[in-house]
Amino acid sequence: MKVDIVGEDPLTQAIIERLLSDYRKDLSVRERLPARGGQIKNNAPKYNLLGIPIIMLADLDDYPCPPSLLNDWFGGNAINGNLLFRIAQEEAETWLMADREGFSKWLGVSIDLIPLVQKIDKKKPIYEIICPIKPSLYMMREIVSKSPKIELKELLTPKAGAKKGPGYNSAILPFIRDKWNIENAASNSYSLTKAITRLKSYLVTIL
Repeated sequence: MKVDIVGEDPLTQAIIERLLSDYRKDLSVRERLPARGGQIKNNAPKYNLLGIPIIMLADLDDYPCPPSLLNDWFGGNAINGNLLFRIAQEEAETWLMADREGFSKWLGVSIDLIPLVQKIDKKKPIYEIICPIKPSLYMMREIVSKSPKIELKELLTPKAGAKKGPGYNSAILPFIRDKWNIENAASNSYSLTKAITRLKSYLVTIL
């Protein structure tokens, strides 16, 4: 079965594709729908009305919780069953760092540099990797900067005035495709675990 995927950058789209490869080999990507920056929020209601199979991954960013993002993006409307919409805790990079062993080995740094897992809900056993600042920034400033792998460091470190390194996506994509241990990451990320569970049970009702 063919599905469209929506992510705000190649990194997010690659995460969706890797999840499909590991957990839903019966699904293949038909089209990568454009959603750069704010487009992903603006287009979400439209995707919800299309009635075609779409898998969409968004960052929680500065929203206090997933329900607040859903309400803002979809205006309280129910999400169509054909739209599999998931939210990564803060940023999709958090899911990658949640494979603490694999991510530290890939960069050649101590695992102690990777943020620890923390409980984020007082009433429920919900755990996530929590960074003191935006995860992508933390990764570049506090982890990549310590890497002895010069080429990776150059690709991932922002130049003056830039928000991300010159080869940010191209450098991380091989890790997502070939090195990322999703099961290890899921053990440290409730939002990733929920995404995997929903993906496994995802059924298209209208073809």
